[in-house]
Amino acid sequence: MQLLTDGVYRLRKATGANAYLVDTGDSSVVIDTGTPGGASALIAELRDEHGLGPVTDIVLTHYDPDHAGSAAALQRETGARVWIGARDADILRSQTPPPTRFRRFLARVWRASEVPASLHELPDAGETEIVPGVRAIAAPGHTPGHVIVEYRGVVFAGDAVMVSKGRLRQMPAVLTSDKRQALETEHLIASLRPRLVCPGHGAPGRLTAP
Repeated sequence: MQLLTDGVYRLRKATGANAYLVDTGDSSVVIDTGTPGGASALIAELRDEHGLGPVTDIVLTHYDPDHAGSAAALQRETGARVWIGARDADILRSQTPPPTRFRRFLARVWRASEVPASLHELPDAGETEIVPGVRAIAAPGHTPGHVIVEYRGVVFAGDAVMVSKGRLRQMPAVLTSDKRQALETEHLIASLRPRLVCPGHGAPGRLTAP
């Protein structure tokens, strides 16, 4: 694990996308889990460097398999609650089709995520306390039920934004389900004035420019 700031770690063994761990002292929250094929390495890293027992919660920023792929396996190992936006939960369960033609194509070619045995659905608007000090905030745009997570000024952005040269950047438009919502979410993240942004892809970074 790579220490980023007090209580915040990047999980080095996650595959396909970044995964993070927040250790509040009382609880440990995993944010995103990487691809389905990376579950064993991710679980081993947590077990060896942190311990699985403290992991109480897993927050999935969205349904894409490079973020949700190892959630079911990690839930089995830890008994943790798995949180995901309600609209993305429906897509993960295959109850609702992906929102765009390109995303429906990706669903046919990507290795599907195993659905966790139980999901805690996050509302389409507002914020939810996961554990004291850790909140999930509705942040649609990349996907309909995308969420971000905030802890002590650190924002875990999933695929809502990337960070480049001290600025927030949008993900490629072809991957965005709703461009207007995506821009609103970017403005939301900026308004939080985070001291560190931890994206789903690319390196975590600090904002130095508006």
